[in-house]
Amino acid sequence: MTKLMNLINDDQGATALEYGLIAALIAAAIGASALALGEQVVATFEYIRTQMLSATAGTAG
Repeated sequence: MTKLMNLINDDQGATALEYGLIAALIAAAIGASALALGEQVVATFEYIRTQMLSATAGTAG
């Protein structure tokens, strides 16, 4: 009976679950940030590519 009461009163499992949820939320935030930043980086490189192509269009030959 004391083992059962100790198991019921033990909060280590709840703490581990809370830490797991926090880690999952942090991972989701990092993933969303990387996705948003990735799109911005792609747009920047596309702009640079377009500018370089237009700058070198008259010099080919």
